[in-house]
Amino acid sequence: MENTILLADDDQGVASVVGRLLGGDCRLIVARDGVEALAAAEAGQPDLILLDVHMPGLNGWQVLEHLRHEARTRTTPVIMLTGCVDERSQEAGFGLGADDYVTKPFSMRDLRARVMSHLHRHAEAVAVNPLTRLPGSPSLQAEVEARIREGRAFGFLLADIDRFKAFNDHYGCERGDRVILQTAELLGEAMAAAGETGGFLGHIGGDDFALVCDDEKAPLVAAFAAMRFDEAVPSMYDAADASTGAIEAADRQGVVRSHAALSLTVAGVSSSQRPILSYSEAVRWSGEMKGWLKSTRHAGPSALAFDRRRSGL
Repeated sequence: MENTILLADDDQGVASVVGRLLGGDCRLIVARDGVEALAAAEAGQPDLILLDVHMPGLNGWQVLEHLRHEARTRTTPVIMLTGCVDERSQEAGFGLGADDYVTKPFSMRDLRARVMSHLHRHAEAVAVNPLTRLPGSPSLQAEVEARIREGRAFGFLLADIDRFKAFNDHYGCERGDRVILQTAELLGEAMAAAGETGGFLGHIGGDDFALVCDDEKAPLVAAFAAMRFDEAVPSMYDAADASTGAIEAADRQGVVRSHAALSLTVAGVSSSQRPILSYSEAVRWSGEMKGWLKSTRHAGPSALAFDRRRSGL
């Protein structure tokens, strides 16, 4: 998807240079003063802002301060364009939330490199789950599409924790978050135990994870994940609950019921077994397997299943 860059600079020459430099890769919005820059940032939702320090109306520092107080632009990368090389001014700018400085006259190659670096890092940061720091759905989709494009066979696995809501309601969100973090670690360990060195582990959200790995190693990754999770389950509970293997908690209708211990459901599809032509197919087919597997069991140890069908029909 094309990135949008906001350039706030009253110098037409700078706007022309930046337009030639980035126009082929990004959509460029130009603002001529500080007030116009703030309005453009609010309306255009830029992915990065190039902000001149000396502008009519509001100067760059004032604009930056406004940007960092607005929820929509609080984390947007801002590169200051300035003819000032005073260290104190730069220190103050970083204190206001600037991400980088480019001194005028600037090297076109240097400016382009900084812009692309900040865009890439910001995109990765936005896609990362704030709890586990694992990449989320956008990165997962990019990984699957890259493997499809390159013709590399792969296994796609979905994993989620059974009866997690009851656990979270009973013990509270802090304990629930610890289980999520522990599960992320266990899934990473499962990939390593299976000898998977180039795999991808993503956190879709909540207690849902996805793994992309070598086609032949996918079943082993799933088996290790189930085994490691079951080994860790007793440590997730208070001693009394661990000894009985169940907790008492209200269900979605508010009725108090006995809930069996946590387990992991892992379901996947192999691109060599069943050609995967899109990210949506990988998600849909593995999701079908996960739904089927969950419908067949309500307690017991972790379980795994693979789609063995030969076509999408």
